[in-house]
Amino acid sequence: MNATTDPATTGSPAVTGERAELISALDKHRALLLQTAESLTESQARTASTVSALTIASLLKHVADTEEQWFRFAVEGAVAFEGGHGSEVDWNAIAAEDAWADVDWEDTRFVLAEHETLPHLRARVDQVAARTEEVLRTADLDSAHELPAAPWFEPGASWSVRRVAIHMLAEISQHAGHADIVREAIDGAKTMG
Repeated sequence: MNATTDPATTGSPAVTGERAELISALDKHRALLLQTAESLTESQARTASTVSALTIASLLKHVADTEEQWFRFAVEGAVAFEGGHGSEVDWNAIAAEDAWADVDWEDTRFVLAEHETLPHLRARVDQVAARTEEVLRTADLDSAHELPAAPWFEPGASWSVRRVAIHMLAEISQHAGHADIVREAIDGAKTMG
């Protein structure tokens, strides 16, 4: 998706200003992430080539899932996090008791299912990007929702649609950097260097 899309060919009005900048920046960093997967085999895309467990494929999955959830939050509020990753854990009790070592919870956000092939993951990133662009084209950027209870969020804090977009820009950029390192360790290819 491109913020300078011609409305005559897409049926959507062109966006300008802050909205266009947010959409364009997200597109650019998603493209850098997707570029790390170019010309890889399925095996290479699932290779943890560094001391980390991260793979190119798992990063694509995580970014798509995370972006989808955060932009659902931007529109619907904290309900977007119900039943999702970590929702079964009482984070407030753990934080209050300083019982982090006792948490019986596994982070499965980067675990790939058999059907999550590179074509599937690329299509998913594009599908989520289209929904994000739709939200950024139409939503009130100042509209805000209270964040769900979690030890990493300030109690009672709210995030606007704009803040969600900025958060996702940071998230995508960070993971594009991770993917670049993973890719370089696979075959020496560099996306950003």
